[in-house]
Amino acid sequence: MIRVAIADDSPFTCHLLASYIEAGGDCQVVGMAHDARATVDLIRGEAPDVLTLDLQMPGSDGLDLLKEVTGEPSTAVVVISGVTRLAAATTLRALELGAVDFILKYTPGAPVSRASLRREIVSKVKIAAASRSGFRAPAPAAVMPAAVAPARAAVRVTPRKDETGVVIVGASTGGPRAISDVIAHLPPDFAQPCVVVQHLPATFTQPFAVQLSRHTPLRVEVAESGSRLEPGLILIAPGAMHLVVRADRSIQLVPPGPKDVYRPSINMAMTSAAEAFGAATTGIVLTGSGDDGAEGLKQIRDAGGECYVQDPASCIVPSMPERAVDRTAADHVATPARIGQMLALRKKS
Repeated sequence: MIRVAIADDSPFTCHLLASYIEAGGDCQVVGMAHDARATVDLIRGEAPDVLTLDLQMPGSDGLDLLKEVTGEPSTAVVVISGVTRLAAATTLRALELGAVDFILKYTPGAPVSRASLRREIVSKVKIAAASRSGFRAPAPAAVMPAAVAPARAAVRVTPRKDETGVVIVGASTGGPRAISDVIAHLPPDFAQPCVVVQHLPATFTQPFAVQLSRHTPLRVEVAESGSRLEPGLILIAPGAMHLVVRADRSIQLVPPGPKDVYRPSINMAMTSAAEAFGAATTGIVLTGSGDDGAEGLKQIRDAGGECYVQDPASCIVPSMPERAVDRTAADHVATPARIGQMLALRKKS
């Protein structure tokens, strides 16, 4: 049984969340708190597996409260986020500070049913509970060397000397922090353009680009149809659209279909890049739930490109990297920081 605490200044919201969380029978709500001090007391008194936390709590700045809560070793945090850009920026900062994931608040009239919201809440609480033992302190990059995959069966295709190709980075749960750790090690003269595909709602894309720009000397922009791959540029796939890389180095945005599970699709971006640039393509799959990126990374490897996967031991949720390794046999398995270091050293060799 997963023990869950709920912190929200609205008693109605607390009881609504509790009804959702306990509906499946796998979770038990062990307490509710309506202000910052009560939240800290609840965590220390009950030591729940998971805390759902509204960052707009009376008595404290939400991020300061999060820092205090994540100092308690037994509890993982899922943030309850608003849908505005300001709320998105605060939530993304919360993910950097140690929150496992977030849930958008229910908005009347939004195209999301209560049943699907309930499934999302329960799913993310379970993911957070499973991650709580490892997400706070991944091993330092300096003591976790990359694991090299077995040699390729096929002959590697050599890219043209003038072909800079592209780096495609894909991530889901835990991705904002992991992506920051990768790009922080890329030098100002890094020659390959980068495309980042992170599973996020559309309203989070611009704040995410702003957040990433604080971690790198490279330019960071949200991709648009017609954007072009350029050295020193990191393009972020918009949350509501799939991104396709073209051979003429342009970007095309494609609306998702009604049955598309992952939005934006890592597989689509990686596959299109492999088709456009072959062996000059680099693929990176980072932390996340599900299997998005596994097929795309395989397409990059089959085209002769280089493949990196985050070490599952350093992931908030390891299923995406695990499935990528099972499907692809990556060239390198390492922490995000180590991956960034290897990319930077590769361009100096």
